[in-house]
Amino acid sequence: MKKAQGFTLIELIIVIVILGILAVTAAPKFIDIQDDAHKSVASSIQGSVYSISNMVHAKSLIAGNNTSASANVSVNGSNVAIEYGYPARQSIEGLMELPAGWTDTSSGTTYTATRTGTTNCTVVYTETTDADVPPTVVATTTGC
Repeated sequence: MKKAQGFTLIELIIVIVILGILAVTAAPKFIDIQDDAHKSVASSIQGSVYSISNMVHAKSLIAGNNTSASANVSVNGSNVAIEYGYPARQSIEGLMELPAGWTDTSSGTTYTATRTGTTNCTVVYTETTDADVPPTVVATTTGC
């Protein structure tokens, strides 16, 4: 009969050291993936705001409201306030649905979506003040 043998203490320590090295190399990659995911969400919000702006602008062009300083256009049965053919700040606020972990604020002619708990992970929509200049949509992802 053979005697049952287990692992020696040295073998167990070597395995623990190898697992520790793997964990140390994998953790930074996981953190980078989270940062990239937050940046991607900011970019997708920027794209959504830009798309909403362009769709409302197209609708206002069809309605003939492209040069009016203030008007309304019907989108899906709702009146949307426009400035020079593009959506006003309050219209963007009403049309946007932000993902979990994002909050929005608005002031004057700007609408800002901010990732909760950060200051440099934002998307800012600034409505136009001229019929020849489209609104700006800027994403800042340095703090995501």
